[in-house]
This record gives sequence, C-alpha cells and structure tokens, in this order.
Amino acid sequence: MINRITLLLFIGLACGQVDKPETGEAFKNQDSAEENDSFRKHNLSIGMFDDRTGFSFIGYIYNLKQTDMNEYFIGGGTMIMAFTGTVGWKHYYKKSRLSISSVLCGQYVAHFGFNGFISNASFTIEYDIVEWAQVKLGGTGLIMLTGDNSSDIGVFPFAGLNFSF
Repeated sequence: MINRITLLLFIGLACGQVDKPETGEAFKNQDSAEENDSFRKHNLSIGMFDDRTGFSFIGYIYNLKQTDMNEYFIGGGTMIMAFTGTVGWKHYYKKSRLSISSVLCGQYVAHFGFNGFISNASFTIEYDIVEWAQVKLGGTGLIMLTGDNSSDIGVFPFAGLNFSF
C-alpha cells in the first residue's frame, strides 16, 4: 500500500505545476528546454552509485521538465546484477560551475536475490568540467522496502561523472 502511494506521489511531482496558483491561468515556462538550448534532456552517469539512479554504475536519465532551478526526471541504471528504474525531482540551491543540489526520488530495484521499492533523498555537489560533463560527489539516504515486507535503511556516499546531451 505504501509503495503505491509513494509511487503516485512521485508521478505527481514529475508532472509538475501547470497553473499559476494566484490566477488559475495556464503557466508558460519561459525557460523550457524547447526555448533554451542550454538545457539538455539526456544524461548518462558513470561511477559509484548516483544521486538520481541510486544503486548503479551506469545510469541514464531523461529530463521531463526543466527550469533554471528544478528538473523532473525518469530513468534507469544498472549494476552488475541489479537494475533500477527511477522517477523524481532535482532542485538546485546554487547553480553555477560549482552547483549544489538535492534529489528526492522513488526507485524500483530488481535483483536476482530480491526486488523492492526505494525512497531516496540525496545531497549533491557538481563541478562542471566542460559544459556537457560534470563531476558529482555526495551522499544519499534511502529506505528500501522489499517484496517480503522487510525494510532496510542506509546512507551511502557516491562519486561519478555525468554527461549531458
């Protein structure tokens, strides 16, 4: 039951806000990816875990919606014997060559020994090497609910490279 509620919450976050709360009028985002070429929708990450794809060495993220300070995304990643699917929201506190951000996301993990749902919160520091490549460092905290109704809690560091295209 909790898995379904959490998944619906993250799908709602991914859809984003379409109306201005004050007026109820349709909200037109002037910083959308279609109007601004500085936003890149595709991201490939390589490294030890990730803020958005969680337990993965190689991950792919597609940004559904981007603004200057927020990204709503879906994606997936792989470890040697595990696969993750993810949906979530990334918020930037500072966006420059050295950026600071946090991520809230829901993930589904499929492994040969277990499968389950992960609620994930991450804190990330990104350094832009060039416009399309970043080094990411940070920590992620998670709660894993497995198929046999057991749960685990953990905090893990991560480090890797992210390529945007």
